[in-house]
Amino acid sequence: MTTGNKLTLKQQRTEQVNQVIRIIGNHGRHFFFNQKANRYACMEVDQRGKIWFIDDFSSRRIFIHKTNWGGRWRGFSHGGTLRSLIERFRDYIRTGEPLHPGYLGPERFDDCNIWGYDIEGMRAIREQAGALPVFRQAITEAA
Repeated sequence: MTTGNKLTLKQQRTEQVNQVIRIIGNHGRHFFFNQKANRYACMEVDQRGKIWFIDDFSSRRIFIHKTNWGGRWRGFSHGGTLRSLIERFRDYIRTGEPLHPGYLGPERFDDCNIWGYDIEGMRAIREQAGALPVFRQAITEAA
């Protein structure tokens, strides 16, 4: 596969991830959405194929690949759980390997989710984002 085709595929997967980010930002606690600035976080791919995260709060462009000089993401305004999600999104953009749907608001033991989203918001996110190719789809058996 040529480099141009790889870049095009990465850009297509980036847009799918950005759809997921907007869905998450439209519900519950509105992660990845800055209401004051009316801005969503997003991901982008540069011409070299490197993947960047644009933070909704700081509006900083953050290099999210592993580096030799440490793993600090200067300007990232979210916590570790959402950083892990962004890392999984990065991996999906790079490889095309879909994520497990459990990454959408991982469940806790007391029947709630780790993001603290309300039941309706979490259900909407799982239905809308889970239908996108970013996440593995449930296999249905033919009768």
